[in-house]
Amino acid sequence: MSDYKNELVEKAINGDKQALNELIVGIKDKIYNLSLRMLWNPADAEDVTQEILIKLITNLAKFRSESKFSTWVYRIASNHLINTNKRGLENQKLSFEIYEKSIRDGFDTKQQVLISEAERTILAEELKVSCTHAMLLCLDREHRMIYILSSMFGINSFEGASIMDITPETYRKRLSRTRQKMRSFMENNCGLVNPDKMCRCNRRVEVAIENQRINPEQLIFTNRPLADTDLVGACKEEMEEFDRVSAVFASNPYYLTPENALQGIKKLMTSDNYKILEV
Repeated sequence: MSDYKNELVEKAINGDKQALNELIVGIKDKIYNLSLRMLWNPADAEDVTQEILIKLITNLAKFRSESKFSTWVYRIASNHLINTNKRGLENQKLSFEIYEKSIRDGFDTKQQVLISEAERTILAEELKVSCTHAMLLCLDREHRMIYILSSMFGINSFEGASIMDITPETYRKRLSRTRQKMRSFMENNCGLVNPDKMCRCNRRVEVAIENQRINPEQLIFTNRPLADTDLVGACKEEMEEFDRVSAVFASNPYYLTPENALQGIKKLMTSDNYKILEV
């Protein structure tokens, strides 16, 4: 597989747009889903996905076959996401303490909202995805990236260390600390992990609507096209740890890249300005 990817890269560098298109098709969904989990907001994830894809295309000649192509892609994407300007919910400076307080403020609503069981199921899933993505924003970007790569993308510590440009030991230590924080928060608050806790997505639908956490008329996550991929399930055996907390995050949907995120790429490839940088 790596030889085939290397062959595609070489063809793309030499101007073969069909080979380049095949490379993009193979990586676009990974980049979009990584961006979405890092930034929470789908529109922001679309913008950043396009930026990363352009960066990958124009720097393709710098790829060296000593590493896996996917590792090189994740390295560029991770570096871009860690250093991009903060936007949206990140500017609210979420923390586990603030999030825990919002959860414990109660489940009572000022007015009843009539919701059918079918609607409640959809809205509960919307709240679950929104909530778990927001939990990630309680971590600083570096630890957030490490947690996402491991718990949601099935990246082992050796590849993760290469992506983050740190030693495997440092990667494992940072991942361990991050998992401990996430586990402590969810065991103390989340009914999906600790059945003794009251916080269940289907019980919080009404208060989430009232507080404008979710909008039944404008769903952000559950109305997006899904990819037919079990990203983590295919590589669980490579993960050092896969507990109930990791399972909650790994079970979040894996989305297809929206067409909006690819418009700039298509224009670049069909324009006279299309160019892969020389080494």
